Amino acid sequence: MNLYSRDFYELCRSRLQPGGLMAQWWPLPAQNEEDSRSLVRSFLDVFPHATAWSTELHEVLLVGSASPIELRGARIAGRYSQPTVRSSLAEVGIESPEALLATWLTDRAGLERFAADAPPVTDDRPLIEHAAWVRRGELRRVLPSLLALATEAPLAPGDALRPAVEAERRELLGFYRSSLHAMAGERDEAAATLREVLAHDPHNPYYVWVAYGR
Repeated sequence: MNLYSRDFYELCRSRLQPGGLMAQWWPLPAQNEEDSRSLVRSFLDVFPHATAWSTELHEVLLVGSASPIELRGARIAGRYSQPTVRSSLAEVGIESPEALLATWLTDRAGLERFAADAPPVTDDRPLIEHAAWVRRGELRRVLPSLLALATEAPLAPGDALRPAVEAERRELLGFYRSSLHAMAGERDEAAATLREVLAHDPHNPYYVWVAYGR
């Protein structure tokens, strides 16, 4: 069974408990943009409630469910406060519940726009498995398309975390813009944008690792 196929997702959905979630790793540089759209279409065909989260510059996490997915700042902050959760996420640059929520990219509507009319991957049509080699620089095509669809995390208007989440989100998107400038060979623009990001969060382990390789 193909990992990204509609058939696979149907099997996963049949195993979920009420309110259960399915999380799918989506490596952006590992397939062409057309394949990415088909991957998302397969996911949307099965999960009526779907969201996308940025886990790293090169990766996205699709989260789907048969039930609505609600984000509540207080509940997320409470779970983040667990010592093992907090320490594990801090090691990769997620230093607060606000930073975690800032990795939100978009909801089903945004994913529908991205997938458009792409054919789904199915077990009898495993498009990704037999796709051509990935074109050079594919990340520079797929990532901007996703960032263009990015929306604010759907927290309640009065949620206490909202202002800090938006500040963290601007910082993260600035880091991604800097990285895209660097990949395009635009060194001055990349350096200027990165300086702005590091001025706000100079010791973030993820930013430091990507920017300086340590």
